[in-house]
Amino acid sequence: MNKRRDLSVEEKLDVLKKYDELPKMSQRQAACKLNVSQSLLGRMLKSRQEIEGNALENVNSNRKRKRAGKEEEVEEALKQWFTKVREKDARVTGPLLRQKAEDLAKKMGKDDFVATEGWFHRWKKRENISFVKPHGEQGEADQLAARSWINSEWPSLIAKYPPSCVFNADETGLYFRALPEHTYAFKNEKTRGTKTNKERLTILCCASMDGEKRKLLAIGKSKNPRCFKGVKNLPVDYTANSNAWMTKEIFTEWLTKWDNELRHDVLLLVDNCTAHVVTVKFKHINLVFLPSNTTSIIQPCDQGIIRTFKAYYRTGMRKNVISVIDANLEQELCTLRAHEIAKKITVLEGLHLAYEAWNMVSKITIRNCFRHGGFILCPKEVEAAVERPTDLSTELYNEWINIDEEVQTTELVTEEDICGEIQSKRFKENMVGDSDEEEPDEKPPSTKEMLEALQILRRGIQQRGDFDVFEKHKFYEDMIMKLAEEAKIQSTLDVFLSKN
Repeated sequence: MNKRRDLSVEEKLDVLKKYDELPKMSQRQAACKLNVSQSLLGRMLKSRQEIEGNALENVNSNRKRKRAGKEEEVEEALKQWFTKVREKDARVTGPLLRQKAEDLAKKMGKDDFVATEGWFHRWKKRENISFVKPHGEQGEADQLAARSWINSEWPSLIAKYPPSCVFNADETGLYFRALPEHTYAFKNEKTRGTKTNKERLTILCCASMDGEKRKLLAIGKSKNPRCFKGVKNLPVDYTANSNAWMTKEIFTEWLTKWDNELRHDVLLLVDNCTAHVVTVKFKHINLVFLPSNTTSIIQPCDQGIIRTFKAYYRTGMRKNVISVIDANLEQELCTLRAHEIAKKITVLEGLHLAYEAWNMVSKITIRNCFRHGGFILCPKEVEAAVERPTDLSTELYNEWINIDEEVQTTELVTEEDICGEIQSKRFKENMVGDSDEEEPDEKPPSTKEMLEALQILRRGIQQRGDFDVFEKHKFYEDMIMKLAEEAKIQSTLDVFLSKN
């Protein structure tokens, strides 16, 4: 009988890399070429995502078999806690880790657990953790890690996928009612200060290397805002939880929906935040995590895609506010200030503005952002810049665009969450309300009101428009009349059914 051959994580990764480089052949032939058994190769290919995930999670690359210590749950909880604090670049010592292990054990009902020196040494070895003295500047280390990944890992990934099948996704917080905090005024005029409106959404942007844009995903705090009443379709995908954060569950649902739509394989690059580390295996989506602390350097969404989206959003929102002010001036009813008008922007209006802004982000901009991150090696393309409002200086404009740059967008995991998830005794549920208290209480317009507004628009266009405008309005008017007719038929049907 042949002696069982166990491979370390490092050796498995090497076999998988060499397998990818082989020409098309049967699995049996590939196993012979790679000097491993066919059954072992089959198991490795089947558990490929887990192997690559172990490498990403810093599992000891020389370990051949996974062995747990005397308290596996405590060890896993400590590892997760250690991962979180290291993401914040916190300095962690041995005594602190041993004390934290005992604290976590007590929260899990294991009062007799003692983190001895021997246990701690074995845990460090299993989890590939060493005590080091940091050298050099953090920024320099991040640059080196980013370039190393681009030069060593990226070539083997891009060799398997065309640019149209390589995507990057990232979340951003969006203060959807925020206006600039400065204004021009007469020198003797008394101006009233206002606080930045921090009502927010979390927006997930996703785009491919050749410029294709996926439909936006918006996360709000209310599952059914009042402004959604009577709305049949939204311009973006929408979900909600109490904090408007991306969670592991929401990210998994988004990926699963996309995976079901796909008919070919794609590569999705994301950062390794907690919400992105999912356990589901997808048929068509290969989820690859960018190295820690390098996303600001190489992640395409952070190289200008999200900033351009926000620039278009804020420009469009400000334009709408100014239009309302101008309309009130014409009717001598200018009683609202700009910030008061912006405060009345509903979540629904914010979603439509986000949809319009995302549509305006060009393919050239997206390709240039992939290029700036080092994913494309051809010359930069010339793109049209978003026009800065002439009344805002460059400094104030940048401050306004970046006002929500540091907003928390993903769930925060507490020690209790870690312990609870590992023990599988309780699950954290987000309490989602049915309405948003900050939403203006506006009823959807009736069919009669829509037709009356249409008459006003028609008169205005007949006085001010030309032939092209007439044609466009006729198309728009036909669409409104069709909606009114459908509403009338539905109303008649409802009345008929209620009588029977």
